[in-house]
Parts: sequence; structure tokens; C-alpha cells
Amino acid sequence: MLQYSSVTLSDAAARVMALAQQGKVGDALALADSVLDGSRTAPVSDQSAFWYAVAVAEHVRADHAGAHTAADHCVRLAGEGDNPGWASNGLALRALALVRQGRVEAAMLDLARSEVQLADCDDPALRCWAHTGLGGTYLELRLYELAQPHLERARELGVNPVPLVEAPVIDLMNLAELHIRWADELEQVRPGEARGFTGPDHEGADDVAEHRAAAHRYAVLAVAAVRDLGDPGVPGDPGDPGDRGVRGVRGGSGVRGGSGFLATCRAMELCTRPRSEAVHALDELCTEFGLADHLEHQGGRAAVGGALARALWNLGRREEALEVATEAARIASTVTDWQVTASAQWLLVEMQALAGVPGAVTGQTYATLLARVLWQQRLSTLQGARAALEVEGLHRDKLAAQRAAAEDPLTGVSNRRVLDEALKDVEAEALRLEAASLPADSTPMSLLMVDLNDFKIINDTYGHVVGDEVLQTVAMAMRGVARADDVVARLGGDEFVVLARGADEAAAEALAQRVTAAVDALGVGTRDGVIKLSASVGVATTRNSAEVADLLAEADEAMYAVKRSR
Repeated sequence: MLQYSSVTLSDAAARVMALAQQGKVGDALALADSVLDGSRTAPVSDQSAFWYAVAVAEHVRADHAGAHTAADHCVRLAGEGDNPGWASNGLALRALALVRQGRVEAAMLDLARSEVQLADCDDPALRCWAHTGLGGTYLELRLYELAQPHLERARELGVNPVPLVEAPVIDLMNLAELHIRWADELEQVRPGEARGFTGPDHEGADDVAEHRAAAHRYAVLAVAAVRDLGDPGVPGDPGDPGDRGVRGVRGGSGVRGGSGFLATCRAMELCTRPRSEAVHALDELCTEFGLADHLEHQGGRAAVGGALARALWNLGRREEALEVATEAARIASTVTDWQVTASAQWLLVEMQALAGVPGAVTGQTYATLLARVLWQQRLSTLQGARAALEVEGLHRDKLAAQRAAAEDPLTGVSNRRVLDEALKDVEAEALRLEAASLPADSTPMSLLMVDLNDFKIINDTYGHVVGDEVLQTVAMAMRGVARADDVVARLGGDEFVVLARGADEAAAEALAQRVTAAVDALGVGTRDGVIKLSASVGVATTRNSAEVADLLAEADEAMYAVKRSR
């Protein structure tokens, strides 16, 4: 049993992710369980990171329901902490779990929400992870056009909330895989174009060739990046077997160390070489196809087998090519990724058709029809994803407009408009009580007028930048001590108001003392040192004979009385 103590929750999250990446999922989840009870007192951002790490571990062990639950915790906590970075990451990870549970429509909504949250995130490390998560989930859905910009941006950012030395390799592998799959699917929907059998380097459409070339560039860079990490693995030396984890999830994607990383990157590099060069790499292909490293990869060895079969075919060794293609198809049938299986089976039936195997032409025709149907389904999903993103973007813009109409732009508390509407509501309630012959103080209402002391001197001495910082700091402190349903508003300048529904005179005086103490505890740094702040607070409460409309004037008069007494 692993023991874990005397460390922060963020350290635990990093360790859980590292263990999951190494394939030690049991240890990762045991560690998570051991710190779960203490996690509830940690900062909300650390709790979000913790549940994200748990979701990664659940993904690695293919428990998609568990991954969904953990990602949901991450999203909820990110919302409580107003952290769009972790919200974007959690939503992308939850979307991946939904896709693997076959709930594509729900996943599309989460992806759109993740994109919107990403737009509000200013943490480059969390942005990097969110781009990777979004790109990986879009790739899972075969939405290559949406995956590409995210995966490219993740590589450009190249930063991580926790140390992850393999991150550059993971970025390159994700991009290589993106272009490999894109090219493969484009080939399958275009019957009649050369597949690399009839000519030395003729691949049909230019876009297919471009995607294969891009995949090869990224695979070459990935091999070099692995070697830069000091990976001890060399061709022919199995070393530590790798285990493909969660594509597109930092800390969970790629393969674990040793020669596993190198073998996967080398497989990608060999499979994406121009097909005219594949015949010259026959020995390398044979060696790579025989490596045990690829047994646990999701399609690595099957892909190498396909490249080897093509090379043998172009050399005229068709019987050997068919044998290798058959073995590659068998290997592909054991992996969980249906696209790997489809590509291997496609190659086999195509070779069988060219070799004149009875019934193969019929199978090839059916495969082409199925590929076209899947392509159309992909395009429909792409259209749906873009529509969901547009709708979610419009919803975000609407909420932003509503917030702008209700918030003071400098401090983020409510503005005068919101206060006036709240006072009207209170007045309407008082009239209702009067009509029902109920005393107004049966539901008391209090209002606090807060004015900063010597604010003009601070503003004139240190400038508006410091003055603005003072106002923002005071507003945050007031929200911290006010009750959840109190209205905290800025009237203008350095005047603030707290409207406290249901607060009688005693409760209002207690609230005024909390506000006064909170402001007194504040200090703002300047070129001359720290400025200590203070405020004068006046209180007014509704009584039987008082009109709600008089609350503001009464609180203002009380505040000036406090200020004069200084």
C-alpha cells in the first residue's frame, strides 16, 4: 500500500498522473483514495487538478463511467472557484468519456462549453492542456479539421501545470497520428485512386499526400525528441513495453517510458515515409514488425505490418505481402481502436482483390460503400459540432452582455442599476405587506452606506492606477464578508452600498462591523510603502413608520455622521 502524507494536493495530483502515465493505474487510484478525505480542505483549484488526475487514471484503465464522474467533479469545482482553465480541461475530458460511452451529442455540448471556457482562460499552462484535450477528443470523433488547430496550439504553448518531460513527444505524436488517420480515411473514400501498389510514389489526391508528408515530418521530430530525453531504447531492444494511454490528455496520453516511446515514434516514422522509399527500408520494417514492444500499442505493430506489406507488394513479393497483411489485420482486430482495425482490414481486402482472391472484389466494393457512409456521417458530426460551438458562443455573449449590464466594470460588484431595481423590489414587497395589514418590520430590510476615508488624497497622490486598485481591493473584501444573498453595489467614486434583505438593526450593525474590520485590515502597496485603508459605514433599517425609499438617504446621513465623528 502506498503511503502519502505531508505534501500538497497538487503534488498528489501530479503523482497520480505520473503513475497513470506509467501504466500503474492501481497505484495511481490507491494514492488518490489515500488523500481523498484531506482533499476537501484544499484550495478549490487544487481540488480541480486532483479530480482531473483521477479522471486521467480512470481513462487509462478504460473505466469510462469512472472517468466521467471524476471529470464531472473537476468541472463542478472549477465552476465554484471561477476557474475557466480547469473548467475547460474538465469538460474536454468529460467529453472524451462521453464519446467512449457512445453519447456523442452530450459530448459535443461539453466540447463547445470547453471551447468557451478556454477563451476565458489566461493561464498558459491550463490553456495548453485544454488545447490538447480538445484536440484529442475531436480526433476521437474524426473531426480532423477541429482537432488540428488545437493540437498545433498545444505544441506552440509547450507549458504544463505539472512537470511532464514527455510533453513535447506527446504533442508530436498526437499531430502525427492526426495526419495519419486523416490520410487513411481520405484514401478509403476514393476508390480507383492508386494506393501505392501501381507506382513507386503515386498516392492519388494531393491532400492525401500532404497529410502523409505532414505526419512524417512530425514523426521524425518525435523520434528526435525521444532521443533528446535520453531514452535508452534502440531498435531491436524491446526494453520497457509501452502502453498507449489516453490520446489528447496530458499526463495520460502517449506511451510510457523506456523503448515504448521510441518504438511508437519509429513505427510512425516508418509508416509515413513516401512509399517509394518504403522498399528501401525493408529491413527496418521487418525488424520493427518483429518487435514485442508493439504488442500492447493500440495499432503500432499493425500499422508497421501494413507498411511492410505494401513494400513487399511493390517488390513483386505478393504472397509474402498477403501473409503480412493478413497478420497485420489479425493483430489489429485485438485492439480497441476501430479505425486501426478498419485500416488493416481495408488494406487486406484491397490486396486480395488485386491478387484475384475469389469474393474479394465484392468485399472491396462493400468496404468502399461503408467508408463513404462513415465519411458522410463524419461530415454531419462536424457540422453539428460547429453548430454547437456557435450556439454556446452566442449563449456566452448573451451572459457577458447581461453581466456587463449588471456589474460595475471596475470592481465587479453590482452597479447602481441593479441596486435601484433591488430597492424597487423591496418597496413593492413593503406595499404588499401594508396591503395585507402586516407590519413592515416583519421582514426587516437594512442598507449600509460605505465611504472610503481619505480616498481623494490617495488618488491625487498616487494616481488613478493605485486608486483603482484600492477600489477593487475594497470591493472584493466587502463581497467576502457580506451574506450570499446581499446586494453589494458601487454607487460611484469611492461609495459602496450593501443591501441586506431580512437583516434587522442588530444584524445590520454586525454586518457594518464586519465591513469596517475587513477594510481596516487592507493595505495597498505604493512607491512609498503600504497604504492602510479605512471606511466610514452608515446603517439604516426599515421600521413601521419608515418608507423603503428613505433607506438610501438615511444610510447616507448615518455614514456622514460616522465620518464627522472621526
